Amino acid sequence: MRAAFTSHWRIFAALSGLLIVELLASLLLGNSAISLSHLPSLLAGGGEFDARLVLFQLRLPRAVVAMLVGSALAVAGTLLQGLSGNDLTSPATIGVEAGSGLGLMFLIVAMPLSAARHPLLAPLASILGALAIAAIVFSLAYRHGSILPARLLLVGIAVGYAVQAAMLLLSLRMNYVTYSYVLTWMSGSLSSADWTSAAMLAPALAIVGSMALSKTHVLNVMAIGDEAAAALGVAVHRQRLTMIGLAAVLTSLGAAVAGQIGFIGLVAPHLARRLAGDDYRVVLPLSAIAGAALLLLGDALGRQLVQDVEIPAGVFVGILGGCYFLYLLATTKN
Repeated sequence: MRAAFTSHWRIFAALSGLLIVELLASLLLGNSAISLSHLPSLLAGGGEFDARLVLFQLRLPRAVVAMLVGSALAVAGTLLQGLSGNDLTSPATIGVEAGSGLGLMFLIVAMPLSAARHPLLAPLASILGALAIAAIVFSLAYRHGSILPARLLLVGIAVGYAVQAAMLLLSLRMNYVTYSYVLTWMSGSLSSADWTSAAMLAPALAIVGSMALSKTHVLNVMAIGDEAAAALGVAVHRQRLTMIGLAAVLTSLGAAVAGQIGFIGLVAPHLARRLAGDDYRVVLPLSAIAGAALLLLGDALGRQLVQDVEIPAGVFVGILGGCYFLYLLATTKN
C-alpha cells in the first residue's frame, strides 16, 4: 500500500491541494464574507463574534459534513464498481441509494418528523432500507454462481424505479411540512448539516472506510475474473456480500445526512481510475478525496451562484457529473 501511494504521490498532493482550496473558499465566501487574513484569528477563537458564529456554527460544520459524505459515497461507488466489474455501477444505479431513502421514509411515516430526524434513528433506518434493497438486487442478479454486470445494472435500475414509486406513494400520506423536508432530502441538500451530523458520521466512516480499504487487494484479484480469483484462494461470494454491505452502510450514512446525491458514487471512481490506473489500493483513497472535492464544490456553487437562494448540492453535482460523462462520450472512441 505504501509503495502504491508513493508512486502516485503527485496525484494525491494535487487533488488534496484542490480540496484545501475548495475548503478555504467554502469557509470564506458567502453573504457574510470573511477575509483570508482574519481566518487564523477566527480559528484561534479571536475576531468578531458574528464572524466566529458564521464560521463555526454554519460554514465549517457544513464543509466537514460535505467532505465526509462525498468520501463515503465515492468509496461506496468504488466498491460496487470493483465487485461488479461494471464502470456504470453506483449506489444510485443499483437501487441502494433509493433503498436508503425508502427506509428513511418508512421511519418518517411511522413517527413524527421531529423524532424521525434523530441523529441515530435516521441512519439506522437508512442502513436497513439500503441493505434490504441491496439483498433483493443482488439475489435477482445472481445466476449460475456469478453476477453478470449487465444483469446487475438492469435489475438495479428496475428495482430502483420500483422503490422510487413506493416512495412517491408514501409521500401522499405526508403533510406539507414533512413533504417539504422529504423533497429537500431527495434533492440532496446540506442545509441541515451541523456538528452533530459530523460527530455521527466521522467515527462511523472511519471504521467502515478502514474496512473498505482492507478489501482493495481483494478487488485487485477479482478484477481478473471470479474463477481466477477463486483459484487464488479468494472466497468470491463471501467477499462480494461483505463489500455490498459496506457500500450500503456508507451510502446510507451519507444519505441520512445529505439526502440523495447520485453522481458522486459514479463519477469519483471514474476520475480516480483515469488519474491513477486500475490499482484499487490507489483508486479507493483517491476516489474518496475526489468525492469530497466534488461535493464540497457542488455545495459551494449552490450557495454562491444565485444570490439569496440556495440550490441543493445534489443539483450541481448532477450537472457536473452529466458534463463529465458528456465529455467522456465526446473524447472516448470505445
